[in-house]
Amino acid sequence: MAAEIDVIQLQSLAFGSFAEAEPLNPRFSAGHPKLRLTVDSESIPRLADRDLLEELARAFPGLAGHFCQMSATATDGEDDARGIVLLDGEPSANQAHLLEHLVLEMLSYADRLTRLSGVTCAYSSPPERNDIFVECVEAGSGRFICLLAVDAMNAALGGSALAPLYPDALRCAREMLHSGAFQDWAPGDMARLAQLSADRAAAALEIFQRLGVVIPEAYTMNFSGEPHYRFVGGCRSAPPGEGLDANLSEA
Repeated sequence: MAAEIDVIQLQSLAFGSFAEAEPLNPRFSAGHPKLRLTVDSESIPRLADRDLLEELARAFPGLAGHFCQMSATATDGEDDARGIVLLDGEPSANQAHLLEHLVLEMLSYADRLTRLSGVTCAYSSPPERNDIFVECVEAGSGRFICLLAVDAMNAALGGSALAPLYPDALRCAREMLHSGAFQDWAPGDMARLAQLSADRAAAALEIFQRLGVVIPEAYTMNFSGEPHYRFVGGCRSAPPGEGLDANLSEA
């Protein structure tokens, strides 16, 4: 299934230290590498912010454990820490903020990390634009996860149920990024590693193909009859000009 609309538009993505963002969230680790996503979102929402959060949390229950730090002076253990905060009358900033939390949740799962932090910064002009900074260990896997998160957001904003497709895709993404088991992937291979049915693994691989994370392999003979995909997105060994790292700037 594909996201039917393109509400959240990813304008740019960069990887670097972005020290200027660190004072904005006291939970940032000094010098930790970060991704900066610049996104445009809706100024007139088609889905209420709270309903969007509930849809995301149904698919990714870990979001219930996220919290926002409302004061730049707050530290661990202070009462300022609270759940995901949505601002009244700020749908564009809220959509970007929810994307921030979704990226953090997905990155934490995919890279098996227990703690990551982020911050969302709204532009005054254009009003639909936001910068999102999220801690990230590796640029390639970060870009893979960002593309998946944006796609999931757009699916939710288009009225599609996220589960089980996008949680399945996240499980498959973790296997692609860290298993090292295959140079190319078929649905049966992915199903075994991600502990999914072949049909569900195939649906996840179709998302990855649409996002440009994998490309179909052409074989003169394929006894299984399954499509095979080569992983190129987020892979440092991908040939120049292929995959997602080719368009990922360093800052």
